[in-house]
Amino acid sequence: MQTEVVLPTTLLSSFVSGYFSVNVEKGDEDISLRPYESGVSLGIPLGKPFYYYAGPCYGEFEEVPFSIFDKPLMFWDSKSIDCFSVKGNAKVVFIIFTDLGLQLLLHERNPGFREMIFPFSRLGIPAFGLIVKRKLRFCNGQAAGIKIIEEELLRFFQRYQIDESHQAKIDLDTEFPFIP
Repeated sequence: MQTEVVLPTTLLSSFVSGYFSVNVEKGDEDISLRPYESGVSLGIPLGKPFYYYAGPCYGEFEEVPFSIFDKPLMFWDSKSIDCFSVKGNAKVVFIIFTDLGLQLLLHERNPGFREMIFPFSRLGIPAFGLIVKRKLRFCNGQAAGIKIIEEELLRFFQRYQIDESHQAKIDLDTEFPFIP
């Protein structure tokens, strides 16, 4: 199992704190991960779908109810997830949003979802549609997957970008006039 924390590009740094990528290459074993972040995050699967379980820890002889991870999922209440297990080969990127990014993603609403985990499509947000999901399904590696994710996030957050480029420009003729 490999985990990696990747920082966002500077254009997304106001909206995204970072990405937590997990790559498990263990056949049909159950791999347990510790909770990755306290708060809300968006989990994006890369490559083939896999089975996961997130919730309270089960005993050794209890049957764990695995679900399929084949679409982006909102991890709404990560604090109540004691155990996160995957079955089979798994590649997933968790997007950790800033407070501003989460507020803009939710359109400044605070939906009252009772589930810990639910499909991202339930929010009705025009992001991570079928074309992007298909690209993510056929991407080869974590870096390629994060690039596709960043392109989609840039497309979504571009309407909220603050143009700060005018503050850095200096008119050299007025500030430093050339005197012969």
